[in-house]
Amino acid sequence: MSTLHRQVTVSNEPRVPNARAFIRSLNILLKYARLYGLEHTRSAGQFDSCWTELQDAVEAAGQGGLLLGASGSQLLLDGVPLESTPAERSFADLLTTSGVASIGFTTGVSRDDFGNLVKAFMETGPKAAPLSERLELYFGNRKISGIRVNEIRFVAEDAGFSEARVAATLTAKTLGADADMIQDWFRSPEKMIQLIAAAEGAHNSSSANPGAGASSGTGTTAGPTSVGAPGAGVAGGGLIAEVSGAFSRLEEGELQSLLKLLVQFGEAQNSKGPQLQQNSWQQKLAGLPQNAQLNLRQALAQVAAKSPSAKVDEAMLLRLAEDLAIKFAMDRFQRGEVQVNAVRQMLDRMSQELGTLRKLLRSREDKMASAGIAVESHADVLDRQFWAAVPESGKMSVLMSTEAWCIPPRNVHQYVEELLGRGEADVAGGILLKYATCVRHKDAEARKKAAIGLGQLADLFSKAASQRLQDALVQIGQQMAAEKDNELQTLLSAAFVRLSQESAARRYYRAMQQSLDSLADLEESRPSWVQSLRPRVGIDNRVPEFIEEALAAEQMPEGLVGVLMRVPQAASEHLAVRLARSGRRTEREGIVTLARSVGSPCVRHLKEILKSEVPAKAATVVGLLSRLDPLAVEDLLPARLRDGARSFHDAVVRQLSIAGAPERGRLLTDSLELLDAMIIPLALDEIGMCADTETAPKLLRIAEGEILPPGSEYLRVKAIEALGRMRALVAIGHLRRYVESRKTFGWAYPDEIRIAAAQALAKLDSEWITAFLPQSGLDPKVMPLAPLDPIPERDFVRHRRYRRVRLSRAVPAVITSARGKFTSSISVLSLDGGLLSGDIQIPVGTEATLKIPAGLRSISMQAVVRFVRSQQAGFEMIGIGLEDRAKLRRLLVSLGSPEAVGRPTLVERD
Repeated sequence: MSTLHRQVTVSNEPRVPNARAFIRSLNILLKYARLYGLEHTRSAGQFDSCWTELQDAVEAAGQGGLLLGASGSQLLLDGVPLESTPAERSFADLLTTSGVASIGFTTGVSRDDFGNLVKAFMETGPKAAPLSERLELYFGNRKISGIRVNEIRFVAEDAGFSEARVAATLTAKTLGADADMIQDWFRSPEKMIQLIAAAEGAHNSSSANPGAGASSGTGTTAGPTSVGAPGAGVAGGGLIAEVSGAFSRLEEGELQSLLKLLVQFGEAQNSKGPQLQQNSWQQKLAGLPQNAQLNLRQALAQVAAKSPSAKVDEAMLLRLAEDLAIKFAMDRFQRGEVQVNAVRQMLDRMSQELGTLRKLLRSREDKMASAGIAVESHADVLDRQFWAAVPESGKMSVLMSTEAWCIPPRNVHQYVEELLGRGEADVAGGILLKYATCVRHKDAEARKKAAIGLGQLADLFSKAASQRLQDALVQIGQQMAAEKDNELQTLLSAAFVRLSQESAARRYYRAMQQSLDSLADLEESRPSWVQSLRPRVGIDNRVPEFIEEALAAEQMPEGLVGVLMRVPQAASEHLAVRLARSGRRTEREGIVTLARSVGSPCVRHLKEILKSEVPAKAATVVGLLSRLDPLAVEDLLPARLRDGARSFHDAVVRQLSIAGAPERGRLLTDSLELLDAMIIPLALDEIGMCADTETAPKLLRIAEGEILPPGSEYLRVKAIEALGRMRALVAIGHLRRYVESRKTFGWAYPDEIRIAAAQALAKLDSEWITAFLPQSGLDPKVMPLAPLDPIPERDFVRHRRYRRVRLSRAVPAVITSARGKFTSSISVLSLDGGLLSGDIQIPVGTEATLKIPAGLRSISMQAVVRFVRSQQAGFEMIGIGLEDRAKLRRLLVSLGSPEAVGRPTLVERD
């Protein structure tokens, strides 16, 4: 142990036991006096014992006297915490709650002084005067009394208590022969308190008159104060009962001087050079303003009271400095001396003073930063701590004012999160909206900070209420239209984009409507700006998501139609594409309903696409437009068909089939002459499925071979089948003729035409065909393979045209296309397509020749690949000769079971 620490221990040893015995006796005496009065035998005996112990303690303390203080529930002797029992802690609580910081006993204390102290504490009851008044009565004249009672307040005091003598005594007792070497003292808050007192004593001794009992100048209180409370002192020779704030008399310059000194403490501790001399530090401490000295001693006393074994290192000094800065800022703010926006500036100035202390701890932060962990700036730390210290009412007052922009977004975020956690969503929403209105503040700096903050608070707007998000977008949009500053325009647009994206992510369609309306208003004056904002807002790109969710929902989301109406181009295009992918009728009708809700802007855009876009894109809108405006399709489609290739024609027919417009039969019938010959069979099937009998006359002409490519017998078969599907009664006579007409040797028409006519008559004139079949020469086994009628109750957009038969054995097939020749097998087959198996490397939409071995000559047909999946591909027939078709029919009958031929086996939906 060093000489310095050894002398401290020795000097404290005799006084601590004496003081402990006195404190316990005093605690007992006060209880007896309150119960029995001072005249009672038990009280008198205790008084004598306690008085003797006080004399011993004061004598052990020496000329400086004994200073008994309280900090919370902790008793202190000359600023040093004492270990205590519950009884002593209760005595400390009594002192604290009574507003007493410390009681000083000088060597001149008398028995009468001590009796008056007991009397002041023993008076109780509702009519008893406040303790401060009773103490004032007994000890107001400090020049006479040997007891000094210090109340909780930081003010200057009379020097009559001879603080200089106390401090000088402390210095002499503690520094001793090692007074020139004091660096180790920095490690103990208790010893630092004594060092401050020594500095004060040296300062006051030099200014006092030699030999005088009291200095004409002013000193400071000698004792520590309660934790979290102001300091103690006596002003003007009397007690002041009113409790004042710790910084009521501390100016910013005084605080900065104190912060600078703490920085110097930290540098001294961190220094590897020679230790500093005591006189140098004594001068530094003595040079501090008196209020700064008091605040420093109070802060150290609080540390000592909470953690007697605490060490004053760089981290503790930084925390002390930050705490002092925050309390100062809070005091100035609560008293209305500074506005909220000035608090940050004040904290920035204080942060600069603490820069060195911060650097001493920088190595740890550098490690965190190198690991990718964000480290707050010191000013941000102070600002966050200041905000945490602001009471609830103060936070609400600021955040609901026009100065809300002054509060950093992270502080607003934290507070709003707390409100939401307590279920106060309306209050939280009100705060956010008030913050949003700051973007319209008259001050440019306020608008700037508010715009930046809104981007960081966007997620909270959606949590509070969608209406708040909508209102915030109104404020930003209005300011965007009025703002002239380029930098602020950029910041406002960033906030606008962020809130718009949040509304889209949260599906707040009303807020999205407002975002789009604001862009529309801005477009009139700044079209180029809006052109750059729209892609960033991202609503147009999310239209497919909105549509999918609407189709899956039980009812239409509120506000969605309004959003689609504001982006008609994107909405109409995505609805058209989505209709082309729909597989069920309910799904399709939901899409059509959405498109009709968007209204005329949707129709106009679809018409423009069909009229002028490339064929691939134009084909995608035919189906939806046929439901919204079939006359427009009738007017625009012929011109596009004349210039379109086979793939365009194929897409148009399929789009019309999926859309299911009642007018599709007429549209297709009018376009037959314009369609590619390979696509006409698909169109004829669809005309028959739509059951529009007004198209029957043209179908009869095709069946007679009067129109369309001459010699195309396959198209005549398709036309006859369509007449049967639509139940065209006007065709009965023609159909009978096809079945019963003969020539010199055999029948007048090929078997496939006769079978198609017979199958159609089975739907139109079943009695006649039943009677004629036995003599018709037609094979009864092939008659069940008839064209299928649509089934209205089934929820599919396209109905199967023919029964698909699962073959009893797979038949080989050879596919030849521009991409090469492939060998495959067929396990499922019908009169209009089938399912290929094997490794088929053919893209969807590829046209190919398909050959199936059957006897001496293979069955040959033209087909198009409709889908490809793992080891499978579906094909659809687009052309076949009648002889090959007859062989295909016989193959289906021979390889399909009677049950499979009689009823459809659903293998793949058309």
